[in-house]
Amino acid sequence: MSQFSIEQIMAAQTIDLRTRILRPGQPIEICHYPEDNLSTTFHLGAIFTFENGDRVIAANGTFMKDAHKFFPEAKNPYRLRGMATDDLYRGQGIGSQILQHGEMLLKVMNCDLLWFNAREIAFPFYKKNGFTIIGDMFDIPGAGPHKVMYKWL
Repeated sequence: MSQFSIEQIMAAQTIDLRTRILRPGQPIEICHYPEDNLSTTFHLGAIFTFENGDRVIAANGTFMKDAHKFFPEAKNPYRLRGMATDDLYRGQGIGSQILQHGEMLLKVMNCDLLWFNAREIAFPFYKKNGFTIIGDMFDIPGAGPHKVMYKWL
């Protein structure tokens, strides 16, 4: 039996999932983002705590202050990066809970827009969570086809 919670985590705690899920077989250095340790950036983890005290980060996402040319009217835009869920925990709604918790925190921070580059395979997940696609498909080397997705908060 385990308990599950969404918590703020350190940037270093996101690297395992970023590497294993988003960039398998690629250099770990590409999973460190320049904005990871800025005061305006925060990281959320879905953490399972087991009876024996062990804690496992099953999913995580990074939220960073960042503008996008598609949204010049945004006053306080944020970008989601490094959203990843361990294969063992996929399909349990954990990613959706990270998004919801992140949106709640962003609203308190007067953020008006959340956007990100979504992998083609993840479009249905993000659409289910209220995000909209904009623009053409583009390729991120080593990660594959993406489109920009967004949600006004």
